[in-house]
Amino acid sequence: MSMNKHPIQQLLRPAHEFPIALAYLLAAMICVISPSVLLGAIHTPVVSYSLAAMLAARGIYRMHWAIKLWRYQYQLHVLPKYEISSRDIPISKKELFLGRGFEWRARHTQRLTDFSRTEFDYHHDRGKGFINQSVRRFEDWLRSTKIMQGYERWVSRLPVGSFIKGLLLLLTLYHITGKQSWANPVAPVPYVEGVPAVHAVGLWEKEGIVELKQGERVAHMFVVGTTRVGKTRLAEVLVTQDIHNDEVVIVFDPKGDADLLKRMYVEAAKAGRLDNFYCFHLGFPEFSARYNPVGTFGRVTEPASRIASQLPGEGQSATFREFTWRYVNVIAKAMTTLGMTISYESLNLYAADMDPLLSKYLEHLFDQPKAQAAFHKHQILDWRKAVENIANDEDIKQPREQKSRDRKAWAAAYLYKEAGIVDATAHALIKTFEYEKSFYDKLVASLFPLLEKLTSGPTAELLSPNYLDDNDKRPIFDWDKIIRTGGIVYVGLDALSDADVAQAVGNSMFADLTSRAGAIYKGGVNEGLPEEIAALGKRRKICVHADEFNELVGKEFIPLANKAGGAGFQLTVYTQTLSDIKARFGDAAKAGQVIGNLGSLVMLRVKEPETAELLTKQLKDVEVNQLTLVSGASDDSNPNSGVDFTSSTQQRITSQRVPMISNSDVMDLPKGQAFARLGGKLYKVRLPLFSDEAELPKTLDFMYGEMKKRYANAQNDNKWSELPEYQNLPDIHHREVA
Repeated sequence: MSMNKHPIQQLLRPAHEFPIALAYLLAAMICVISPSVLLGAIHTPVVSYSLAAMLAARGIYRMHWAIKLWRYQYQLHVLPKYEISSRDIPISKKELFLGRGFEWRARHTQRLTDFSRTEFDYHHDRGKGFINQSVRRFEDWLRSTKIMQGYERWVSRLPVGSFIKGLLLLLTLYHITGKQSWANPVAPVPYVEGVPAVHAVGLWEKEGIVELKQGERVAHMFVVGTTRVGKTRLAEVLVTQDIHNDEVVIVFDPKGDADLLKRMYVEAAKAGRLDNFYCFHLGFPEFSARYNPVGTFGRVTEPASRIASQLPGEGQSATFREFTWRYVNVIAKAMTTLGMTISYESLNLYAADMDPLLSKYLEHLFDQPKAQAAFHKHQILDWRKAVENIANDEDIKQPREQKSRDRKAWAAAYLYKEAGIVDATAHALIKTFEYEKSFYDKLVASLFPLLEKLTSGPTAELLSPNYLDDNDKRPIFDWDKIIRTGGIVYVGLDALSDADVAQAVGNSMFADLTSRAGAIYKGGVNEGLPEEIAALGKRRKICVHADEFNELVGKEFIPLANKAGGAGFQLTVYTQTLSDIKARFGDAAKAGQVIGNLGSLVMLRVKEPETAELLTKQLKDVEVNQLTLVSGASDDSNPNSGVDFTSSTQQRITSQRVPMISNSDVMDLPKGQAFARLGGKLYKVRLPLFSDEAELPKTLDFMYGEMKKRYANAQNDNKWSELPEYQNLPDIHHREVA
């Protein structure tokens, strides 16, 4: 008796199949015990047992549908639990596992619409009636009695898990009446955030595994949901699969989620990839790996762009930002030519006082053949002596605006001009040098607070690592190394402690990744390596997971999303609202450009209608049916007729077009649930939670504990596995890597 073929399913009605099933089963019993009652004198054992079997089969069939209907109606309020071990997550090179659920179709819209109709209001009051409330009060009273308290203490002393203990606990009545089960007519309905029915409408049929084709991940994925609804837990599921698939995994975590760090370490250990695991955390510099955000680049202009992008660029600030960009770029060009490593610390040093850099650069330049030729033409045999003579000659006056500058550096610049040497970098350095220092400091004043933040305290050692310090055992990484060796990187930016530094470092890392993507797109992962080494390299996908994406995104992200797919990058970004991204860019068009480059959409509960419309406006309208009762009566005006009036009663099925899902459906999702727009189809998904734990090494264990303490307020709501809607779902079986 499949109900799917009927235009009106009526899944919220009473289970009329139950009394019918009882009648069939009673008749089958009578055929066995006293067949003469039904068959009279003609009965034989064969006929009696055959008829009993048919009646019993029919009764069982009807009882099956009654039980299924009861279970469905119960699950509208209490969903089964969904918790699995990480080893049971399906690992595949072809499919990306998201959770359990179903493809959302018109019939699910129909059921959700039915659930909200007034004639079925009694379903919303489940557990609130007089009988249920009386049972709850009786349970509370029974628990408070000294007899039951003593009895439970006595039972608790029995061996854990013993059959006798379980049986004795059942003798306490409130363990029976308080059991959450569809078979319990007075089962308690626990408090649940959101509306479980949004997912339960798909449980009439069985749930299945919801997956995304791995090939579609190059179009990137956008995960959106308000705070503490399961975004980071979904990240754990996705990151686990990427680690076991032997991909490059880079996770940006601005706020610092201790469980995410632990999950990455544990899965890296299980996959045998701990040698390539790096933990970079601004909040724990003593345990963190080290990274230079401006030390690697494809073009020499990139360090200046990464620095300038952190500065205000609206209105008149745009002009000052351009001055800052040029200032940093001049310093970067000189340092690159000299073979010096660019870092925040060195930039801060030379930005505050350019004179030593100018001296070093001109000394380097004067030793080059073209400078030697110019000196020979002017009969300068020893440029060092010439610089000394100019510096010591009081007749050569240093311009007033350069009085605060180093006399020797000024003398070297003077000799450069006198000799007629042409060098673009030296020219730019000298032009900057010739400005009055106090005046130029005002033009680039916004640069110094930023660099000061990035070079103060223990954080400075992380962002400006000393490559020659053999006593510092903390590893140093760069993106080339991570990508070529198959690294796993956790980036904790500690944004709750210092948002400015977190944002600056995060943006620089993203800009660095964009640069690497461009280089890989043009020349491949192993460009520049010897052929024999490049041949040993393995081509891996680069899976970037960016939690709290709005804290990291900048204009450099647009080309990364546009073109990085061809370089093997797969971006998964997580944020809370569309407005967060708009506020970050200050431009709705640019925010739309970013979102438009994210192909797959996973939407958990949101609180902003505009954000919900990112999903709902992509979906078509569907038809839902409604059964309408029409009745009427009319008088007979013919006085000679024997009929005084006529009446009629009709049932009509009417239909109307409604959105497949509404904004309110998205805003009513419970924790750990999502709608997913994958490959042009809409899926309703429940996200799994991990049930297994593992040990961490001492350093990470300390960091994990401290993170749990520091960010306690942000972690309190993680345990939505304890919510009653996540009960009693069987584990997913492990699938071999395809």
